[in-house]
Amino acid sequence: MKKLTVIFDGDCALCRHSVRWLAKQRTHVEIETVPALQAEVKAAYGHIPGYGDNMVCVADDGRVWVGPPDAYLIVMWAVRGTRALSYLLSAPVLKGLTTMVIRMVTRNRHLIGKFTSRRCEVCAVAPAQLSSAEAAT
Repeated sequence: MKKLTVIFDGDCALCRHSVRWLAKQRTHVEIETVPALQAEVKAAYGHIPGYGDNMVCVADDGRVWVGPPDAYLIVMWAVRGTRALSYLLSAPVLKGLTTMVIRMVTRNRHLIGKFTSRRCEVCAVAPAQLSSAEAAT
C-alpha cells in the first residue's frame, strides 16, 4: 500500500479536527482525507457497506476498512508515531476494549466535537465544501 484514502464525516467538528491533526503527522503512506458527503466521493465509494455511518479507509490496492476498530487502527498504523500502538490495540486481548472505546467515541462524536473544537475558518465552511487540502489547514 502506498496511499490510504480516509473518508470521514464532514459534518462532525471532531472529525474535521482529527483530519487537520492527521494532515500534520508524518506517515508511512500517503493519506488523502475526503468528506463522505462530497458527490464524487459518494459516487466512488458509496457502495461500500457502512459508508455514511462509519469512517471508511480505502487502500490503493483495493483493501477496505470500515468503522471501529479497523478503520481507526489502519489510520494509526499509517501514522509514524502511532504504528506500534495500533499493533498493541489490535491484539486479541485488547481488541474488544479498543472496539468498545472507539464505538463510544464515534457514537458521541457530534457531542464531543461541540466541546473539543474551537471555531475556525475551516469549521465555518459548509462541510460538503471541505476538501482534504482545506481540511489540512
